[in-house]
Amino acid sequence: MEIEKKQFSNLFLSSSLLSSSMAILLALLYAFLIVVSADTTTFTPADQILISCGSKSLSAIPDGRVFKTDHEAQSFLQTKENILVTDPSADVPSPIYLSARIFVQEATYSFTMKTPGWHWVRLHFFPLKNTRFDLQTATFSVATDKYVLLHDFNVNNETRPFLREYLINVTDPTFSLHFQPMKNSAAFINAIEVVSAPDVLLPDEGTGLSPVSSFSGLTNYGYQVVYRLNVGGPLITSANDTLWRTWENDNKYLKDTALAKNVSIPTSSIKYGAGISPLIAPATVYASAQKMADAETSQANFNITWKFEVDTTFNYLVRLHFCDIVSKSLNDLYFNVYINGKMAISGLDLSSITQELAAPYFKDIVVNSTLMSNGLNVQVGPMGENTGTINAILNGLEIMKMSSSVDSLDGEFGVDGRMALASRSTVAAVGFAMMFGAFVGLGAMVIKWHKRPQDWQKRNSFSSWLLPIHAGDTSFMTSKTSMGSHKSNIYSSTLGLGRYFSFSELQEATKNFDQSAIIGVGGFGNVYLGVIDEVKGSFGYLDPEYFRRQQLTDKSDVYSFGVVLLEVLCARPAINPQLPREQVNLAEWAMQWKRKGLLEKIIDPLLVGTINPESMKKFAEAAEKCLAEHGVDRPSMGMFSGTWSMLYSFRKPSHKGKLRRKLNHPRA
Repeated sequence: MEIEKKQFSNLFLSSSLLSSSMAILLALLYAFLIVVSADTTTFTPADQILISCGSKSLSAIPDGRVFKTDHEAQSFLQTKENILVTDPSADVPSPIYLSARIFVQEATYSFTMKTPGWHWVRLHFFPLKNTRFDLQTATFSVATDKYVLLHDFNVNNETRPFLREYLINVTDPTFSLHFQPMKNSAAFINAIEVVSAPDVLLPDEGTGLSPVSSFSGLTNYGYQVVYRLNVGGPLITSANDTLWRTWENDNKYLKDTALAKNVSIPTSSIKYGAGISPLIAPATVYASAQKMADAETSQANFNITWKFEVDTTFNYLVRLHFCDIVSKSLNDLYFNVYINGKMAISGLDLSSITQELAAPYFKDIVVNSTLMSNGLNVQVGPMGENTGTINAILNGLEIMKMSSSVDSLDGEFGVDGRMALASRSTVAAVGFAMMFGAFVGLGAMVIKWHKRPQDWQKRNSFSSWLLPIHAGDTSFMTSKTSMGSHKSNIYSSTLGLGRYFSFSELQEATKNFDQSAIIGVGGFGNVYLGVIDEVKGSFGYLDPEYFRRQQLTDKSDVYSFGVVLLEVLCARPAINPQLPREQVNLAEWAMQWKRKGLLEKIIDPLLVGTINPESMKKFAEAAEKCLAEHGVDRPSMGMFSGTWSMLYSFRKPSHKGKLRRKLNHPRA
């Protein structure tokens, strides 16, 4: 572009040698070329807010942009403190990481937007050394007025600068960023970017996966950029991307590098068609690719695979970039694309879409969280039919986390404390049913307590009279309940509650627990499909050993107590069938997060920021011990005589009344 400007400047300098009409014509031509170039290769954002937090001088970064000083950004910030720290000797790639602003109370940046639409929100972090606060231990949350961006976030011993990048559809005239430190901790930020993005960047429609179908409404979500790859090519920095994006090389994500071979052509050979803007991805992305290594062999029958670690509780938008830079002629390359083993694109023929070679094309695929139990894999491979050259390619890849049903991009809760559920109407109905059922169950328990035999302590454990299961003296009731086309007989214990199956019934229904009848895993082991009813796992509180031994013990009480502890901590019932499969059973789900060291991500939002970390650790350890798979590994109930004092120490004195009420009404 600079070369073009110099050439036209020379022409204008010599315009005295030309007629005035020729000079006017050249001027118009120059203006036309500038406009066309701006429309196709450049983008000028209406909003471009760049702040170097804590800095006393302007910060020019390598891509040429200049960030405001902290003083120049004072009008955007509402805070009760003024903690600025710097480390001029820090070894960092950009001056924006030499300073930071620290918050020990909630603080908010508010920006007046010039135009609505897509905006990049980039948060820069580096835990620089200072005398005010150890930023390695800082734990905090960041949210907009609508979206949770970070929940109980900490740097996890990260010693290098890093970026959290989001794409948000801003619809209000004011956009705010709220920083909330955890109790007795701090929040910090080194630099902030809030920059307009072009409307063409993300259309409203994509394609769903399994089954492949149209997916509309993409503009209703917020996104976090998790991965952005220049497949088969070098690192692309923000200095070489019109929208200041960074594209990393894909090699470290390849499952087997021996199966892939990179290929490239000059960027000048890339031909953007009418259906795709150069703003979608720079030509450098489309000018390189990974293709099948040794694809020309007659037995080429393999896929190139990229593997990614992701938070499997969220849905993801996967953008695939293609450009046929390997074919010699049209209609000679056909291949398949898979995501997590599911067919995403079958028989992709790029030339039939673009009508020419070296023409960019992209595809947006929405991947549901239920398909990502083991992370996210992307594969390309041949069709396996006699359809031209055997090969497969991928030029670029973007993976973006999609906001949840409560507009969260981190953790289970929204900005208003709501928890991600299937739908509000369904949740309301289920909540009412649970409340009604709880009153009925409580009434039945009271009746049974008053009718208990005098020697009940010698005969039964706590669980044996609390739980509505077979425990000896059984009555028989029959009712016809229509559930679609299904009718079932209802058996009861002494209370007349619950559905009772004898062990022999279960053996017969599952063909003596045949391995081929396994349909999943429940709270206490394998779940089997039977011929009389579908056995759906645990009651939430029931000891896993009960199905193995048909006997309840004192250690069964301990297991139930562990589930109650988690109910108090997470403010949700033991079983919630409306949640995604991996979240239905509270004990299983919570222990998964506990093993990850991230239990704080799913606790009651009313407790966030007020829990004594050491007390919470002991509380979680107690629950985990209670929920041991085998009763012999669980503690005795007598060991929990001090549990209530531990619970009350969760909060500081001013909060103990609220926690005491919560313990009495854990779902309130």
